Amino acid sequence: MADSSKDIQLRELKDMINDLKKMIKTLQATVDAANKREAVLTQERDNLKEEIDLLRKKLFGTSSEKRTLDIPGQLNFFNEAELEQDPEAAKAEDLETILPEKTAKKRKARATDAERFKGVPVEKKYLELSKEEKLCPVCGTLLKEIGEEFVRRELVFVPAKLKVYEYYSKSYECP
Repeated sequence: MADSSKDIQLRELKDMINDLKKMIKTLQATVDAANKREAVLTQERDNLKEEIDLLRKKLFGTSSEKRTLDIPGQLNFFNEAELEQDPEAAKAEDLETILPEKTAKKRKARATDAERFKGVPVEKKYLELSKEEKLCPVCGTLLKEIGEEFVRRELVFVPAKLKVYEYYSKSYECP
């Protein structure tokens, strides 16, 4: 009877080993499928990144029709004559060496108001306070003028005449 219980335990262990082997095969197949799916998704992501880069270059890059050879593995259809004449020279030449270098254009500095209004007569206008506003709100005495502050400049066109009006506000203090 002891042999039969050992045989039963042995068969159960063999069955368990077979079940575990099947489970390992199933899990390995699942891992392989996940790896394949990851490889496909990675490739798709890389393709989309390249497409986005290309579209960004087209949208925000230079608007010239002359493009650099920035796509690896892409052949140029228009260099056949150069290859027939001198294959080594055609390989060595780059598009940048053929095209002249572009220099940055310097912008002209904007003219200042002093330069634009030179020779135009200036008339100062003052923004005065009313009689009521010239009284000190605390003690009620008359405020004393202490200075002026530039507010704005207007260019006024009178037919056949130009004038510049400069506006100043007066500052007051309580004596």
